[in-house]
Amino acid sequence: MFDAHVRQISKHVYGMKAGKPDRPSLCAVVGTRHSLMLDAGASDAHTRLFLDGLKAHGVRMPEWVVLTHWHWDHVFGAAETGLPVIAHALTAEGLAVMGRQLWDDGALDARVASGEEIAFCADNIKLELPEPRHVRIAQPGIVFRDSLDFDLGGVQVHVRQVGGDHAADACVAYVEEDGLLFLSDCLYDDIYAEKRTFTREKALPLIETILDFKADIIIEGHNPEPVGRDAFVRQMELMRRAAEISAQFRGDEAAIQAAFPEMQGNEDWTWYVESFCAGYPR
Repeated sequence: MFDAHVRQISKHVYGMKAGKPDRPSLCAVVGTRHSLMLDAGASDAHTRLFLDGLKAHGVRMPEWVVLTHWHWDHVFGAAETGLPVIAHALTAEGLAVMGRQLWDDGALDARVASGEEIAFCADNIKLELPEPRHVRIAQPGIVFRDSLDFDLGGVQVHVRQVGGDHAADACVAYVEEDGLLFLSDCLYDDIYAEKRTFTREKALPLIETILDFKADIIIEGHNPEPVGRDAFVRQMELMRRAAEISAQFRGDEAAIQAAFPEMQGNEDWTWYVESFCAGYPR
């Protein structure tokens, strides 16, 4: 019987959708010779659920895991995989820092108080991993810069660092034969800023980079469902419009909302406008 948590998304890709408390999407790309896991999960339990689901489907188990960026919910499960970890050089730097940190409630609370951590992450770590908490931070055995390509046998995977406001080390993985793009969190805002922030300088080039992949299926880090190209292009047009208007109105969020009453109730529009206005130069 197939595991209900893992499903086949395309010819070569199996995935588990994002879920609570802050578990991101996980995927495996399966070729005739090798299999590659994309992101490692928020905990040992999260990762094990995914790996057991792959076994239930009878597919080739992953031989490597690629991390898309250093944030906790994408890396805490890496040690549980038992696989060689592949990461960008900036991700490796972040993991080295995390490997020296303590993760009990007291340490988390102290880092929130000092500004090193944010309450959103600390609260979700506590939900995902109640105390007594044992966190293993796996260090990468393979470190790359810019890009890395894989031939898994009948399917090519292209991993690219794209950066963005969310994380400078953010990477995406393009599964060429399936026209599938694993975005992870690269198109999200900077959650570590004083107010969640997008900047036109980082977001607009990133939108163009992502659209250039010509992907038909897009997997986002915390969207539970794959997105088709047409819907994704519309979303990017909305994001681009919010970026341009935030500049035209010089970051005046109230003036933008008043000028576009027809957009009230559109949560994505509100998020984009708020974040781009927060990132407007003062």
